[in-house]
Amino acid sequence: MNETDPDMGAVTESGGGSARPWTLTAAAGVFWLLATGLVAAGAWALVQIATGDVDTASGAAGIALMAWLAALYYWFIGRRLLQRRDIVAQAVFQALLWLPVGYYLREAAHPVVGLGAWALAAVMLVLLLCGPSRSAVGFGERQPFSEG
Repeated sequence: MNETDPDMGAVTESGGGSARPWTLTAAAGVFWLLATGLVAAGAWALVQIATGDVDTASGAAGIALMAWLAALYYWFIGRRLLQRRDIVAQAVFQALLWLPVGYYLREAAHPVVGLGAWALAAVMLVLLLCGPSRSAVGFGERQPFSEG
């Protein structure tokens, strides 16, 4: 529905911009895939405890807990992206964290996995910082402090 002014005609538009760009959906999907992988890693740590393949059960339980907390955070980021909320800065920070992960994996004799981490970071950054994603969530728009 448009609100009209007798002198200016239509002054507000509704609808039209409700479609979520595919880049935002893909970015949310990447974060949810990472969350799924972290849940699986936490479960694997618990399986290692059950089979006795770890030196310290408390260390493996701590790793499982940290993996599940990180998975919860990645799920939250993906959910906020699908809701078209501005969480791009936090998502970009998480994407940038994969760059040193890739470096250390390459140094630890896992060059292919390290390159995969770098590729993951690049894909996440491109999906988050492209124009349709940024405009859909309002990232980078200047707003006065009073509007919050």
